[in-house]
Amino acid sequence: MIELADCPEFALGPATIRPSSREILHAGEAIMVEPKVMQLLVALADPIGRVVPREVLVERCWRGRVVGEDAINRVIGKLRRAAEGRGFRVETVARVGYRLVVAATEPPIDTASPVVKRPARVMVAAGIAVIAAMALLVLAPWRQTVPATAARTAAVPATVLPAAVTDLETRGLAAMFENTPEQTGEAIGYLKQAAAAAPGDPRIWGSLAMGYVLALGWATPGERAGVAARVEDAARRGLAIDPNEARSLAALASLAPSYRHWPAKAAALAAARRRAPADQGPLLYQEVQFLMAIGHNRAALAKVQQLVRVSPLVPWIRAAEIDLLAAAGRLAEADRAAGEVGGIWPRERLIWWTRFDLAAFHGAPDRASAMVADVPNWPRLRQPGEIEAAARMLAAMKSSNPVAIDRIIAEQRVLAGTGQGRAERAMRVAAALGRPQAALALARRLYLAPVAAEPRGTMLPRIGLDSDAERPTAALFTGPAAVLWQQPGFGPVLAATGLPDYWRTAGMPDICRTVPAGANCGFAR
Repeated sequence: MIELADCPEFALGPATIRPSSREILHAGEAIMVEPKVMQLLVALADPIGRVVPREVLVERCWRGRVVGEDAINRVIGKLRRAAEGRGFRVETVARVGYRLVVAATEPPIDTASPVVKRPARVMVAAGIAVIAAMALLVLAPWRQTVPATAARTAAVPATVLPAAVTDLETRGLAAMFENTPEQTGEAIGYLKQAAAAAPGDPRIWGSLAMGYVLALGWATPGERAGVAARVEDAARRGLAIDPNEARSLAALASLAPSYRHWPAKAAALAAARRRAPADQGPLLYQEVQFLMAIGHNRAALAKVQQLVRVSPLVPWIRAAEIDLLAAAGRLAEADRAAGEVGGIWPRERLIWWTRFDLAAFHGAPDRASAMVADVPNWPRLRQPGEIEAAARMLAAMKSSNPVAIDRIIAEQRVLAGTGQGRAERAMRVAAALGRPQAALALARRLYLAPVAAEPRGTMLPRIGLDSDAERPTAALFTGPAAVLWQQPGFGPVLAATGLPDYWRTAGMPDICRTVPAGANCGFAR
């Protein structure tokens, strides 16, 4: 086990490493890292260039305890970020381990030559600049644009942020899109630093407000009120400077409840849309979520595809795109999108389950089984036993054995009592297994009975308010649960959601254009 207090100072190319104080010094600047990050750095540097197996890292940095793969990956990721621009890097050697690579000694600049040789650190800086430029392209619709109308332009003149503040904001937004609790926390840290450095810039407050919106999805029920208060505080600060700041408006709109408050939520979104510049990513996505929740999937798909064209590297946007393409019967396009995002984020939780459900519920159970068998690429942040339960469901689906199916339905009924997300999934599984009456019973439980809310309370992508009062309704219009619309007794469940009353003025859901005549659409007209 590495004891940092006993480790001597050493050099890594142009950087100096001081394990006892957990400092990395480079070009007159010192940064402090977490103890586990420094232990990992010391382990990899002994000796430099040697490939160190993961088992050795666990032995030397975690005392040989059982450590999840995600824990090691998180520390490696933090070490890589600490190494950026400091003359060394961490390389992954597939199926073996990791090694430290130190930059070559910098050659002198030959000013007499018509071709100037750049020092290594200049090349590193150029690489970072390219990455930052790519990040800006991806994040473009999530950034505040200069308002188009004269009234909006007059409100707050455009400002140029210092490079350090822009860097903090870019890092914050990029970390946010990683869609894990740790990265969301890091994103908020970056954005709080940016707000402290530029307190008069409304864009930064809007970004911070959206960071807290993402944190709501990871908050426990007891934490939600405090996180929601931080969303509101940051958004209000942004709007006090610029009343039309788009992300602040989107953040406040995300706090408005939806379930059984459909007209009020629609009004909140419309009011934000009137004030914000057009085509802002966060606000567009809030509208996508609302349209999915009320069953207006064609309109939701049009907005999602608008977002994908300019922001293809946001997991929840791509997950919504796949769900909506499948709901529209465009399975070939959904498969292509799933293949693309699976190559980008093979282990991102929302993406993994979206791909799995597409295969399992839309005629490709063998492909879903292959995902279950690919243990190294199981999703991050998985809950105990959930992959194994998915494997049992697939086996029952492929066998069509009534006894096996009954066993799975009984298992899902138990899980449904432990949270809204599990109740939603149980309803979809029962429908996929050809038991619509069991699915209807689970729908009654989800929408008519108290069901505990838990972090990430829905299997479909949702960014915004999570509370015990909310209920996920988008599943009623996508995937296998669409079979409920043909079941006697589904009408009272729908009525409990408050949607039929809203549809009388907003228009019927798209599913009513496709379900057989005499199904549960007529009562709401």
